[in-house]
Amino acid sequence: MNINKKNIGFIGTGIIGYPMAKNLIRCKFSTFAYVRNKRKVKDLNNIGCHVINKLDEFYHKIDILILAVSDTKDVKEILVGKNGLVRFKNKPNIIIDMSTICPIETISLSKKLAKQKISLIDAPVSGGEIGAIKGNLSIMVGGKKEAVKKVMPILKVLGEKITHVGNSGSGQVAKACNQLIVGQTINAVSEAFILADKFNVNKKNIREALLGGFANSKILEVHGQRMLENKYKPGFKTKLHAKDMRIVKNITKKKKLNLSGVNIVHKFMQITNKIGHGEKDSSAYYLSLKSKK
Repeated sequence: MNINKKNIGFIGTGIIGYPMAKNLIRCKFSTFAYVRNKRKVKDLNNIGCHVINKLDEFYHKIDILILAVSDTKDVKEILVGKNGLVRFKNKPNIIIDMSTICPIETISLSKKLAKQKISLIDAPVSGGEIGAIKGNLSIMVGGKKEAVKKVMPILKVLGEKITHVGNSGSGQVAKACNQLIVGQTINAVSEAFILADKFNVNKKNIREALLGGFANSKILEVHGQRMLENKYKPGFKTKLHAKDMRIVKNITKKKKLNLSGVNIVHKFMQITNKIGHGEKDSSAYYLSLKSKK
């Protein structure tokens, strides 16, 4: 299969999906988008993306569908809902789901789609808007080896670190682990800054010192700077991180795990979202944690 001659369709052209589509177009991939929001149409047309607002026409036109939507229910509705992809006669036979959703549901969806000879590849990402723009996302991939191999040229345009983790759902498990670690590290940096404040020690100097040792991390570097500057322009919105932590929390319940770190981060990420920081970067978690101390 010459992947460069295949038509690629997008559902979800927001903070992550839009730069993904732009990068594929830059690399000469024929790219389409299903969009109902008229404000997005002009932006997509300007980068050479073909916009189609009728699902039957959209699915008939594309060979590979990329999803970059918000939640599990959105993916389920798009694929197997009342007007889902499976209801259409002409449709793509490969789906790359780059959303972050529940791995248990991914496994179930994969089995349903396989009955119609459709391969579902779960490929959630880490790296936020900056990573999507630069095309250097970390992509965690789950799915059958043959299908993953076919779409690897696409993934290589979108990301730098691409790991085929295992069977269907494995990519989503990896992303759950990623969000768990990121969330707990944001919590740790927030607590460190709160401790520094109790001693009236300059947090900027604390951060600088920690960057040189084992406490160094991307979170301390990037999110720590946002906390210091009190600037929370989103690279990854709190409402999305809160959703991801809800997924992690639900997974632990279903698997009968009691992980204290998950419980703490889930609690305060939900609080951060509810008190009005949902559209800010998830490092705004620091604000809700600080207000409780």
